[in-house]
Amino acid sequence: MPAAAEPSESLPASPPLPAQQYQREYLRIEKLLDSAEQQLQFGRLEAARALAHNALKLPGLVEYDRYWFRAADIINEANRRIMNEGAPSSEKRRYNVRPGDNLSKIAAALYTSVSALKRLNGLKGENPLIQPGQVLSYIQGAWSIKVSKHEYILSLYNDGELYRYYRIGIGKEDRTPAGIFLINSRIRHPAWTPPGKNIPYGAPENVLGTHWLGLVPVEGTDPTLRGYGIHGTWEPDSIGTASSSGCVRLRNEDIEELFDFVPEPGGVAPPLRVEIIE
Repeated sequence: MPAAAEPSESLPASPPLPAQQYQREYLRIEKLLDSAEQQLQFGRLEAARALAHNALKLPGLVEYDRYWFRAADIINEANRRIMNEGAPSSEKRRYNVRPGDNLSKIAAALYTSVSALKRLNGLKGENPLIQPGQVLSYIQGAWSIKVSKHEYILSLYNDGELYRYYRIGIGKEDRTPAGIFLINSRIRHPAWTPPGKNIPYGAPENVLGTHWLGLVPVEGTDPTLRGYGIHGTWEPDSIGTASSSGCVRLRNEDIEELFDFVPEPGGVAPPLRVEIIE
């Protein structure tokens, strides 16, 4: 007769199944986003975007999934108001205008642009008058851009955190190159210069829309590439499609806003980095 088996020790409980873990993470994400949307409804913009940023950092959230877009929409709306409606925020700084100042001089010193100063302070006209002692708001951002060709999304980051995102169009037949680029030019009302032509702004054949941000490749792509950029479009229905000659295009109202927050290339601010991914 075989000996009786020794009683086995109780084993530790199995860890939760991945599906259970993800379910818990999704519940945490939804709770954060519910709270963020409520804060946004109450006009508490910084509280809303802080909660949305916390949701983006949770391990169950995947970039460009439905939770990402829900969080990004909250951040987008909060920062749209901050950028365009004079709403207060922690990243806004104050500058006291001094004798001899002008907007170009101030923008260069503060790593920003004249158009951003005008947008943030409600200044109208080409050369708005400023006075010594006047207080101007500005954002000294550490801006960078990421473009997802697959998702048709351009994301603007400030110091590594999502700040705004925009829907885009890209090049047909995979003509938009992936890689790392720097913005090397910034032009309002650009002419379009395809090979052998110079089509002025306002001409029906000019496809560039209202603004142009020129790109120069620095890593991960053909270093000889030229003529690529981020620009507007007169064909808003082309957003979300692959129909350009290779550039990244935004709606005119979106490129105008993005353009304003890009510092003038060649100044004291470091050039803005653009990453284009598949």
